[in-house]
Formats: sequence, C-alpha cells, structure tokens
Amino acid sequence: MSTLHTVLIIDDEEQLCRIISHKLKKEGFGTIQVHNGHDAIQALTSETIDLILVDYMLPDMTGIELLLKIKEIKSDIPAIILTAYGNVENAVQAMKIGAVDYLCKPVELKTLVDAVKLAIPKRGRKNLQDPTAFSDIVFTSCKMKEIFNVLQKVMETDANILLLGESGVGKTAVARWIHHQSNRSDKPFVSINCAAIPESLMESELFGYRKGAFTGALETRGGKFALADKGSIFLDEIGEIPINTQAKLLHVIEEKRFMKLGSTSYESVDVRIIAATNKEIQELVKEKSFREDLYYRLSVVEVVIPPLREHVEDIPLLVQHYLHKLNNKYQKEIAIAKDACEALSSYPWPGNIRELINVLERLHILKRSGVIEKTDLVAHLNLKKNNSPVEPREQQSLPIMPEGEEGLHQLLEKVEGTIIQQALAKAGGNQTKAAEQLGISRHTLIYKLKKQKESARKDSE
Repeated sequence: MSTLHTVLIIDDEEQLCRIISHKLKKEGFGTIQVHNGHDAIQALTSETIDLILVDYMLPDMTGIELLLKIKEIKSDIPAIILTAYGNVENAVQAMKIGAVDYLCKPVELKTLVDAVKLAIPKRGRKNLQDPTAFSDIVFTSCKMKEIFNVLQKVMETDANILLLGESGVGKTAVARWIHHQSNRSDKPFVSINCAAIPESLMESELFGYRKGAFTGALETRGGKFALADKGSIFLDEIGEIPINTQAKLLHVIEEKRFMKLGSTSYESVDVRIIAATNKEIQELVKEKSFREDLYYRLSVVEVVIPPLREHVEDIPLLVQHYLHKLNNKYQKEIAIAKDACEALSSYPWPGNIRELINVLERLHILKRSGVIEKTDLVAHLNLKKNNSPVEPREQQSLPIMPEGEEGLHQLLEKVEGTIIQQALAKAGGNQTKAAEQLGISRHTLIYKLKKQKESARKDSE
C-alpha cells in the first residue's frame, strides 16, 4: 500500500514508538520516530511531515512547549497530544495553541489511528466534499445521497444539527464528518455519550466544576464545553440528559455562556452542537421528559439516518470496505463469495452497520485464509438453508395481535413491561444490572418503571 501521509511520532518510550509506528504503517501511513523535542524540530525542518503525534512529557521539554516551537516553524501542521499525565485543563491549553486532539495513555491503537485519520485530511489532500472519501462513510444509495446533499448545504453554517436513527446506523461517523467539513474543522471535536454518564455527574462533565464544589472535588476542572470552545460538541444519546441539566444546556445555547458547578461567574463559549438519539424524541417531548424548547433549539436541522435494511444496496460496498480494513488489521487476504454477500444483503440487520461490522470481524478472525462462503454465515446470522433470514428472536416471541380493541401501542407497552420485569428478576431486583441487560440507562429504566406504575394505577381506577 502506498503511503500518502507521514506522521512524526515524538515519545521518549521507544517501544511505544515502535508499536504505534507499526500500526500506522499497516494503515498505510509513513512514520518517523524521534524521542525528544530537539530531534523533532530537526525532523520537521528536513522532512515532509503531515501530522505530529507528541507525548506531553519529553526529556527536554513538555509537549506544549514543543507545540509552540513547531507552530513557529509550520503553523498549519496538525498535532495530537498523547499523555499519561493529562487533565482537561492541559487539554484546553493544548487545543488553544493548535492541537487538534488530545488522547490519554493508555490509548487503544484503533482510537489513535482514527484520530490520525480525522486530523490529516484537514490539510486538504483528500476531497472531503465526497463523504465516501471520509473514514467509514460508505454508500451509493439514493437515500444516503439525499441525506448528505442536505448536510452539505448547512455544514458551513453554525446551525445546530439533530441526528435521528436507530442504534448502529452511523450517527457518530456522520457527526465527525459534519465537523470536519465545517469552518470549525481546525478546532476541537468533542464527543460525549450522555447515556454513559450517571445523572449526578452530568452537569460537572458538561460544564466542569470548581475546587470544593462537592466531596472529592480536589481541584478545579473544565468540562466538555470548555474543551470544545470554537469547535463542535457531539452530544450522543441526548434523550438521556436529565431534565434539570436540559435547562442549563438550553441556557448555553441561548446565551453562549455557562457556569461551572460551584462557581458564581459565567464563562463564554462558542460551540456548534451536534446531537443524536435513537429514541422517538418527539414522544419524549409529549411525555414531558424532554424540554420542547430545547428540542427546537437542537433541531434547527433535523436528519433521520435510515436503518441499514432501508438501503441494502450499500451492503456490498460496506462489506468490501470493512474486509479491506480487516485485511490490513490482521495481515490477511480474506475475500467473500458472491452468494455470501447476497446472503448478507438479505439479512434484516437489527443492529444496523455496527452489527454488520461485528459479524464481519468475527468471520474474519475465524477464517485463517481464503474466501468467506455462504455456509460460514449460518452460525452467525441464524440463516435458513434457503438463505431466507429468520425472524429475529424478539419478534418470534411476541404475542399475536389480539382481536379486541387493544391497539399496537398498548400491546407494545405490555411486551416492554414483561421484558423489563424479566430483566429485573434476572438481576435480582438490581436496577443498574437490569438496565445493562436491556441496553438502556438506569435513568431510562426508572422512567419506564414509573410509567408502568402510572398505567397500572389508571387501569385499576
């Protein structure tokens, strides 16, 4: 594979340099390794470098000090700070002087490679006007083309964007593409999964806190909004944000300023918000669990990303794309038979692109060499011998629609209630464990339990 870009790796841990270099070379990058700031500056003046990956703590200077020197030599070169000593305050400082990303050790190599791929296109060697040239966004279908035609009209604006769609359809990849196409592309892109943060920590994660604001607050910390200043913030699973935090988020959008937890003064911030959810957010608004005014602020541009089963013509292209990545990752040459690819295209993919990727990687790992055949798929996709996908197990266990007046909504509520009670029983009544089994947050589980109790009370009246 020809190398299009060269990464300068600056770290005094020589073994780590070699590991990172090996991984980047497998992904098609050229690399140069140095172990101190002085040698890094020498390399920059004598070699063509597209990106620097620099450790925060070097023998002769800090990564911040080196970054300041580098910007005097080549002001447009993107840099990623890598450190074991990091905190949000250092990250903010690094971003302000030009770092495009900030990763804390130990970091997964895949995460590091993704960060490098995102940073390098900013120098213009790739035509990102074509979304299929960007990372893992791959499609040929008219439905996906229509979506990106809309996004291309608004990406240069500061309009907030709400991405809707089932879990696994690629909302995070689309959010990253929007940022790297926008006029904020040389500023930070900060992603936060709202479903993964306990309700009690949500405000401090988003807005930071002052020293002494609560027990354990031993130092002042910045939040995600401070880190994303002048750039974009991606709020994934926005429907999980508690109602009290929603009010503060609305204030940030309207006033462009926020207050750290425990502080008495406001800080200004300039961010573009890209939000996403797999929930029916308008239903949440009707149920009063999501503020209507916040919904309208977030959905200046609202885009629904379709499930994979609604653009199956993209599946062969996705399969080839990810097989190519897996071949590079595992140093194999695995292909796929035509009838196997057709079988993949006929499967309903309830987990969407995320499920497709997982199945392909599992098949790739188990296949030492050669071609993935249709027979290899049976154990992984539960396909019938005639290649007709069986109904998902969840669908098979659903009761038949009764002939009475009970509608689909009421029936689904009963099924959901049964599943929740089964999960609670299996978890011994532990709501946190039950929520993990169900793939939802504890906050959502508690809300659904309250809703069930309310419905039962009304039925008994």
